[in-house]
Amino acid sequence: MSVEQQNAVIHRWIEAWNRQDLDVVEDLLASDYVRHDANLPDVNGSTAQLEFIAGVLRAFPDLHVQAERLIAQDDHVAVRVSMRGTHQGDFVGVPATGREVRFESMEVFRLDGGKVAEQWVVMNALGLFQQLGAIPTPA
Repeated sequence: MSVEQQNAVIHRWIEAWNRQDLDVVEDLLASDYVRHDANLPDVNGSTAQLEFIAGVLRAFPDLHVQAERLIAQDDHVAVRVSMRGTHQGDFVGVPATGREVRFESMEVFRLDGGKVAEQWVVMNALGLFQQLGAIPTPA
């Protein structure tokens, strides 16, 4: 795939999150997809990833994802992502707070045949949980 085609896959991925279009996400996922997350256990398989995304969108139904920078090389695309949304449902054990949050992550995608086969995520979970009030912010 060309760099432009790789970037287009990731842009479709991000827009699917923003439209909450799990059909498009499913179409973009390889069946043996694996998500490696610095803050959570690995997610194995496209079905498990769709369930994960659905849970995030229940917690933040107005979630907006913005790609700040994409860099593609070989079969990988790296992207710095900023997100914002309102916490309106349970998120990994934290009940809804009604708070608006903003956080960032660095994500690397491995593509195979135009599908997302693997993803590595390093998200500012500390900042997110401080905004939710689940972790105190230092004085």
